[in-house]
Amino acid sequence: MTAPTAPQAPAADLAPPSPFFRWSILGACSLAMFGCYYVFDALAPVTPLLQKALGFTDAQVGLLDTAYNLAALLTLIAGGVLIDRLGTRRSAVIFAAIGALGGLLIAVGPLVLPQAPAYGMMAGRFVLGVGSELFIVAATTVVGRWFKGKELSFAMGLQLLIARQGSYVADKSPDWFQGLFGGWQTPLLLAAALGGTWFVFAALYAQLESTAAKRYPVKAAGATDKLVLGDLVRFPIAYWWVVGLCVAFYATIFPFRTFANLYLTQAHGISDGEAGALKSWLPLISMIGMPIFGIIVDKVGRRSLIMAIGSAMLVPPFLLMPYTHVPLQVSMGLLGLAFALVPAVLWPSVTYIVPESRLGSAYALMTFCQQLGWAGMSWGIGFLNDASKAGEKNPAGWLPAMGMLAALACVGFVFSFLLWKAERGATNYGLEKPKPQAAA
Repeated sequence: MTAPTAPQAPAADLAPPSPFFRWSILGACSLAMFGCYYVFDALAPVTPLLQKALGFTDAQVGLLDTAYNLAALLTLIAGGVLIDRLGTRRSAVIFAAIGALGGLLIAVGPLVLPQAPAYGMMAGRFVLGVGSELFIVAATTVVGRWFKGKELSFAMGLQLLIARQGSYVADKSPDWFQGLFGGWQTPLLLAAALGGTWFVFAALYAQLESTAAKRYPVKAAGATDKLVLGDLVRFPIAYWWVVGLCVAFYATIFPFRTFANLYLTQAHGISDGEAGALKSWLPLISMIGMPIFGIIVDKVGRRSLIMAIGSAMLVPPFLLMPYTHVPLQVSMGLLGLAFALVPAVLWPSVTYIVPESRLGSAYALMTFCQQLGWAGMSWGIGFLNDASKAGEKNPAGWLPAMGMLAALACVGFVFSFLLWKAERGATNYGLEKPKPQAAA
């Protein structure tokens, strides 16, 4: 027996959401992602301290990323079902809470397992991976649902602008919070505190979605589909070109960011502060460039061409840094531009290739593949560095890892070229047009 419910006004009698409400939804999700990104990226500036104080090897540093990736892989397979059943409103709060807990465990794990500090920290990174990636999938789908057919590329660019400020602040933390870097734990406790803001803004987003369901004629916040393995082959080939680019692009960028502090200090002899400042160019350029490129794409189209240009920019830095004396700022500038161009177009393009009813599954699968490539590269770089004895006394030991990054960047360009070529053919999804027709 169920309790009677109050009658609700027909959808036709309800006013559509105001622009202010849509942008408030975006703001809440984006500020939650700021905390999420900071918690993840706060580890990289601490890695030199982990090696000095706790004796972490390069392979163990790589495994910290792999633990995160493994958790994401496991949860992305089952997590689509949970999001489908719970809805993005409740899921956002649950996964933000799990991710915030992971941030705390990262800071205290080595003390809980003093005989195996790396494994203690890996446990925290695993819990962070459980919450983080599913929260991001849900948040991305929310923006697609609220802004599709409006300012989609700009909205996603603005979301990542705010989110990547978390990465930028984490990169700059050795300079801005110098007093915290006397040891490895205090910076990570700061990250755990900022992880609390992730949960707070996720809860604010959930409240806004609850209000929208009562006031406006919008779909229930549960649009993220479950990941049905039997349906994977039914995605069009253009989707797989985008997935291939996504995997190659992020499996190049993210592992490099993890090892950048070590690489720049060991191979180029600069200080930790200078390394953090140089690495911060990537999120800084991308968070400024993404909304700008989003506006341009919304006006002129050329999505597949822009993805090809951005992926081509990813190749030269991994050859310039180890083999030439070109200033490091040039390489970081190119990486930052690529980090702005490709994501500004890549994620919104999926909404025009895949029907909205399967958009959550498409994003979940895309993120799953991304995590798989990222995990393999993070472990591979650490393995190659240990095998070649990379370090301050042997900077040439970094050459195999840099060569592997350059090769993977080339693979990404191949996928972007295949997508661009397909979009110039008779059968295309209109990605080169300013306003493609949404997939049915």
